[in-house]
Amino acid sequence: MTERGSQRHWLQAGVLAAGVGAALVGGAGVAAAAPDDAADAPAVSSGRSANAGPAARKTLRANPNRGVAKAAAARGMKAPAAAAAVRPARGVQAAVQRGASAQAATAQTVTGAVAAPAAPVAQASTQAASLGFNLPVGPIRAALYAAQAYIYGYPLMEYERVRSVVGDNLNALYNLTTFANPDVDPIWIAIGGGKRPNVDTFYSVAELDLSGGPVVLSIPDMGDRYFSWQLTDPYTNVSGYIGSNTTGSGPGQYAITWTGGPTVDVPGATVVEVPYSSMLILGRTLAGDAADQNIARELIRQYTLTPTGATGPNNAVLPANNSGIAYLNGISDAITLNPPPAEDDPILATLAKIGVGPNLQVSDAHLGPLATLAADIAVKVTAALLPPLTQVIQFVSAVQNRGWAIPSADIGNYGTNYLLRAGVAEVGLVANTQDEAMYEAGILGRWYLPLMAYLPGKTYTLHFDAGQLPPAEAFWSVTVYDRNGNLVPNSEGRYSVSSSRPAELVYEPDGSINIIFSRTDPADPNSNWLALPFGGFSAYLRMYVPDQAAQDRTWTPPPIRFASFF
Repeated sequence: MTERGSQRHWLQAGVLAAGVGAALVGGAGVAAAAPDDAADAPAVSSGRSANAGPAARKTLRANPNRGVAKAAAARGMKAPAAAAAVRPARGVQAAVQRGASAQAATAQTVTGAVAAPAAPVAQASTQAASLGFNLPVGPIRAALYAAQAYIYGYPLMEYERVRSVVGDNLNALYNLTTFANPDVDPIWIAIGGGKRPNVDTFYSVAELDLSGGPVVLSIPDMGDRYFSWQLTDPYTNVSGYIGSNTTGSGPGQYAITWTGGPTVDVPGATVVEVPYSSMLILGRTLAGDAADQNIARELIRQYTLTPTGATGPNNAVLPANNSGIAYLNGISDAITLNPPPAEDDPILATLAKIGVGPNLQVSDAHLGPLATLAADIAVKVTAALLPPLTQVIQFVSAVQNRGWAIPSADIGNYGTNYLLRAGVAEVGLVANTQDEAMYEAGILGRWYLPLMAYLPGKTYTLHFDAGQLPPAEAFWSVTVYDRNGNLVPNSEGRYSVSSSRPAELVYEPDGSINIIFSRTDPADPNSNWLALPFGGFSAYLRMYVPDQAAQDRTWTPPPIRFASFF
C-alpha cells in the first residue's frame, strides 16, 4: 500500500473516531468514511502486495516486516536484535517449487526478503512523555484517542480472545473432519467461522507458542489436492503459507521457528521463520463430494504438530470489547506481549497520551474525571459502531462492482490500514492474502437493491459465459447464506456449486454455466440450483489461488439478475 493510501485510510478511521468524540460532547453525531472495499466475509479473504505474481506465489515466505519478537517480559527470554531477526537461509534453495518433495531438501530455511524486520517500539513511556504525554488531555481528545485505540487494538484483542478459547492446549492441533458446525465447534466460532461457513474445505487450527523452540508440522503426500496452512500473527497479518500453492504437495516437515527464540535442528525439515512467538495457524484441506471427503479425512488424520521444546503459559488477555477503560488497558497488555512494528510508532505515540501502549495503563496518563469518562464512553460507542460500519463499507463496494463486495488488496498485509484491519477482524481473523484466496460477496441485485426472496417463485440467476468462469487455479465455488450468515436447508442437501465437484457441474451447450437461485426446487437434475431462504440472502464466490485477472480486478463477477418475480 502506498504512503498516501495508508494516510487516507487512517484518516478515515480518524474521522470515525472524531465523530465519536463529537457525539460525546454534544455534537451532531458520528461521521464515518469507508476505505475502498468491504470487510465482511469477502474481507476475510485475501490481500498480499499487488506485485505478487505467479513466480512469487511459488516461494513460501515468512513476512519479516509484519511484527517483531515477543516481549522479553512476556516469555522470560532475551529479545533479539533487529538486525538478527531474519537468519540467512541455511542449506539449499529457499523456495520449494510446487509439487516438489520437501524431503529432497534436507535443511531448508524459507524466509522473506533479506532485510531486517521493523524494530519494536522502544521505551514507549519515554517517547510518550517527549510528545506531550504529561500534558492535560481534555474530554474531546480523550474520546478521539480512545476511539482510535479501539480501532487499532481490536484485531489484537480478537486474536487474544481466540487464544483464550484454546486455553492450555497451545501447540495442539485441532482438526475438523466435517464441514464447520457452529453448534459444536467453539474454536471455529472463535476464529469467525460461526457465520457463512465454507463447505469446500475441512479446517485444522492451532495456537502456537514458539518461545521454547520450533514446532514441527508434518504433512503427508497430498497428491494434487489443494491445501494450505496459513500463519497469522497477533496483529492478524499473514506471515506466510505452507501448502500446495507455496511449498508443494509434500510429504514434508516444516519447523516453524520464531526469529527471537531458540533453534533446534530438525533433520530433513524446512525451516519457516515467523516474527512472533505466538502465531495462529489455520489449515484448509479441499474436500469435494462424499467419496472425496473420506479421502480428505484420512489425509487430515496424518497431519501432526510436534513441539521441540517446552510450551509456555497462556497469557491471553480477555476484557469484554465494550468494557471501556478496562478494554484500553487490555489493549496495552496485549501490545506489551506482542510488540508492534516500527511503522506503528506514530499512532502509538498518540495513543500513549491516554495511557495506551506497551507497559502503560490509562491511569498513567492522569486524565481528569471528564476525560476518563469520555474515553470510557468512546470505547463503548466505537464497539457498537464497528459492525454496522463494516456493512456500510461492504455496500459501497457492491455498488461499485455490479452488486459484489470485492475485498481490498490490503487484506492479510494491512500495514497502517487500521480501519480495514479492524473491519476484517470483526468478521473473522484468518483472512487470506489475495494470491491465496479471494472471497467476494454478492449482496445487491438489479437497481442495486438488496437480494431478497420473499415470494416462493422468486428466482435469480448467475451466468458465467464460456471462457469467463471464475479464474482460479485451485478451485472456485458459489454458496448461498441467509441474512444471518447460515446455510439454507434444502431437499438436495446441496449448499454450493463448485469446480471441486466437476461431475456435478452442468454446462450449457456453448460451454457457459447458469446458477439458479430460488426458494423452490426446479426439480431439474440438469441445473445448478442453490436454495434461497425466506427473506434476504447473499451469495459468496470463493476463488482459491485466483489468477492475476482476479487479483488486479480486470475480471469481476457478472451481476446476479432477476429471472422471475413469481
